[in-house]
Amino acid sequence: MSLIFIGIGIYLILLSAKCIYAKSWSKGISVQLGLSTTEAYPGDRVMITETVMNDNWLPLPMIHVKFAIDRSLVFDNHIENTSVSDQCYKCDVFAMLFYQKITRTLSVTCTKRGYFYIDELDVVSTDLFMKNVVSITRPVKQSLMVYPKQLSSEQIEIPYQRIMGTMVTQRYTYEDPFEFRAIREYQTYDTMRSINWNASAKTGDLKVNVYENTACQEVCLLLNLESEGIWEYEELKEISISLVCSLACRLMKQGIRVSIISNGVDTVTKQSVHIESGSDESHRKTVMTQMSRIDLGKSMQEFTTLLEESYRQIAKGAMLVMVSTCKKESLQKSYTRIVAETSDSLWILPMLSEMDGNIDYYDMSKVIRWEV
Repeated sequence: MSLIFIGIGIYLILLSAKCIYAKSWSKGISVQLGLSTTEAYPGDRVMITETVMNDNWLPLPMIHVKFAIDRSLVFDNHIENTSVSDQCYKCDVFAMLFYQKITRTLSVTCTKRGYFYIDELDVVSTDLFMKNVVSITRPVKQSLMVYPKQLSSEQIEIPYQRIMGTMVTQRYTYEDPFEFRAIREYQTYDTMRSINWNASAKTGDLKVNVYENTACQEVCLLLNLESEGIWEYEELKEISISLVCSLACRLMKQGIRVSIISNGVDTVTKQSVHIESGSDESHRKTVMTQMSRIDLGKSMQEFTTLLEESYRQIAKGAMLVMVSTCKKESLQKSYTRIVAETSDSLWILPMLSEMDGNIDYYDMSKVIRWEV
């Protein structure tokens, strides 16, 4: 009889423990993820810090912390707890006593540009006897911006020098009021504010100031990321993004205003990329951010249509530079027609060695074959 009571007592204890763990195990659990940086370049290493705290009197014999990140962020020396499919799924195991805190640091290497984030993690545990599984999901707000690979000055020297040569001889000019050149006789088309009243009083005839002309230096980079046929050359698209980003940053260092129009889709705004002109440090950051957030997996607008819709918004006198591995006939004709109304233009054609680099409807002297 006593054995029956003992058995019932054990059963009630186990049942009570099960109910207590089911209701109370997660009350003191906190899990945090932190990144060592929010900005990086391909090849950089970023540290992910996991902090797990059990602020509860219940010990937890086993806790699984699981989260998913983009598979282009490769974990270093932690492949035993990692599975990779469309994403990289990380699972770390902790054994927690009551009122205990554990911190673990993971290292990942950035292999490509993009905007990556961890939005939630799962915490899975068991009861004291490791028989029943319980779990919760916690929101996490961590993001990492991996900028496009920066090409060296030598790599972009040819297109850069072609653009700079055009900037020097650009035809659209305006008078710079800070660069005085000479005084001449007044003409009927001169404005009153251009009259030099001191010189006019001395000579008895109206005289006007003449100022140096300064080139209106602006470049509009046109980035086309659509494919010409059934083959998707992601390598060429990535090098096109890096080329536009590197050129833009170098031109802005020279004080040249840069704008960008692309049919690449921003993964955050879900819209085609359109960056207004600018040349300061904040504009450089905007360019790098927008180029990072282009999602090549999104369906994009046909570039010919986008070009026809957007070219009237381009500043008068700006030089057009199109970067496009696609060279279908409709695009060639549209670009040729549009650049006829601008001061000058250039076409940079990223291509593989086996590709045909000939263009039929655009001036080949203004085409730079960029062999990858």
